[in-house]
Amino acid sequence: MIRTILCLSVLILPSIAQPIEGSNRLSLDLKRNYNQRIRGVRDMRQSTTLHFTFDLVRIAEYDEVNGKLSLVGFFSFFWHDFRMEWDPENYNETENIIFEEKDVWVPLIVLGSPQDEFQRVGDKDNFFVRYSPQGYGFWYPGDIWVTACTPDVYMYPYDTQTCEVTYVVWGYSIQEVTAKAERDKIGLGVYSPHGMWDLIDTSVRTDVDKDRGLTILSVVLVMKRISTFHLINMILPIVFVGLLNILVFLLPAQSGERVGYSITVLLAIAVFQTIASNNLPSVSKPQVSLLCIKLLVDLVVSAVVMTFTIVTLYFYHMPESRKVPCCIAAVSRFLLCKNCCKNTNKRSNPSRYRDSVVTSKIGITEFATDGDSHQITWTDVGKSSDIVFSIFSVIMFFASNIVFILLIFL
Repeated sequence: MIRTILCLSVLILPSIAQPIEGSNRLSLDLKRNYNQRIRGVRDMRQSTTLHFTFDLVRIAEYDEVNGKLSLVGFFSFFWHDFRMEWDPENYNETENIIFEEKDVWVPLIVLGSPQDEFQRVGDKDNFFVRYSPQGYGFWYPGDIWVTACTPDVYMYPYDTQTCEVTYVVWGYSIQEVTAKAERDKIGLGVYSPHGMWDLIDTSVRTDVDKDRGLTILSVVLVMKRISTFHLINMILPIVFVGLLNILVFLLPAQSGERVGYSITVLLAIAVFQTIASNNLPSVSKPQVSLLCIKLLVDLVVSAVVMTFTIVTLYFYHMPESRKVPCCIAAVSRFLLCKNCCKNTNKRSNPSRYRDSVVTSKIGITEFATDGDSHQITWTDVGKSSDIVFSIFSVIMFFASNIVFILLIFL
């Protein structure tokens, strides 16, 4: 197999090889009287058209807290320069030649949406420009582009971000240099997927700012966050911590742990709120994150539950010598089904109830004693308040989470 390749190389390479003498002579002839500051048009009233594509290598970083997007990619430009035309037959069939970009005319293009400072396309790395005999120059500058991209974290961590990276043709009016995108999408042939963001859509277009006379190249990326990590480490723990608010009223009042338990849940929610705030930008526009709003609601609910816990303990420790108000006693009797028990006793002992009403003083006393056995105490009030506040906690827990899910996914 190796011998076959060597034989083919011997047969093919002489036919495509360019003698160095022809290339040297061509380079000297093309550079003679060449001014790299002047566009390659015969009439300066004509415009130079930049044909371009953009290929993305990877998304290096997207820092939504600081609104910074770092991309690794490269442009493919080509344009016509009549000064670089030649006849290959006069130069030993030389079909192309390469110059450094500092030695020939290349368009001055800068990053128009920088995060820190303006960044020029090419230049510092001195990329090569390849020319064909027809006078077309091909230029492939690449770099790490650090650009600004303001995030919209309303749906965090199920958000989708649209970032537009703009490049400006600097120093030339729209009559001198125009641009045309050969593809309306970013090239992804060498793209490496990012671990946190899915690239769901792209676009490439050219715009003209007539007020300032600038040609603008726009590269747009639409990225959707991969939310599995945040679901496991943020969303589910928040839901489970909110569920703990319901269980506080199941603790025995005599244990003395209710208030400490409520404060612990409250502080846990506050910790999650701090973590979420550190992962999000400190801005109110375009919108505040739904997750921050949900955490605030959970924090308020937890504070209300802690207040209710203190109220129930107040009932449990109320002196029995203090009379229970009639309205509170009626509500407690209804919640604890005291009346149901009383009516059941009457129906189960009809002869006893009838005899106690119509016969003797002993029967009347017996009936009165039976009524006193259902008298409401402050302990009963505490138990009934546990029921009411538990129902409130359950309703608020489900309402908070259902509304959050509906706003995120609908």
